[in-house]
Amino acid sequence: MQKEQCFSLGKITKLHGYKGGLILHIDSSTPQYFKDLESVLLDLDQELVPFFLSQKGKLNGKKLLIYLEDVRPEDAHKYVGREAYLPESMLPEVEDDAYYDKAIIGYTAWDGPNEIGEVVDVVENSSQNLFVVEKGEQEYLIPAVDAFIKGIDTNEKIIYLELPEGLLDL
Repeated sequence: MQKEQCFSLGKITKLHGYKGGLILHIDSSTPQYFKDLESVLLDLDQELVPFFLSQKGKLNGKKLLIYLEDVRPEDAHKYVGREAYLPESMLPEVEDDAYYDKAIIGYTAWDGPNEIGEVVDVVENSSQNLFVVEKGEQEYLIPAVDAFIKGIDTNEKIIYLELPEGLLDL
């Protein structure tokens, strides 16, 4: 499976215990959707490799304790720092007016009649997420808040914003 057909679930941040447990930090505002995973795809040298999980994960906030099937406890450390992915088909359904922040990456952002640039990343913060929008050498950090988002065209890959005057000048 190619990365283009997947979404980033998170990153394995550390070992847990001595039995091969790994802590997967889930990069989602709804980590509970992913607590019953049966498998994950890990990025091993730019290739996604599937791993079955040997037992049901235990979720604590955004941290999911997982055990990779057929990985010996003494080899588990090799997977720390690896990005975990899932096929896009595993994304939970969202309401009509909802979206996944990471799904906006690659969209063109518009503020009224003015093109701002391309959304190249979404930075997750505790207070609010930020869209990272680039156009040429210029980079903008735009709060990903409902008050600024006026519409999303998934067919044309456009996000329509209405930003306060002066926000892009900061």
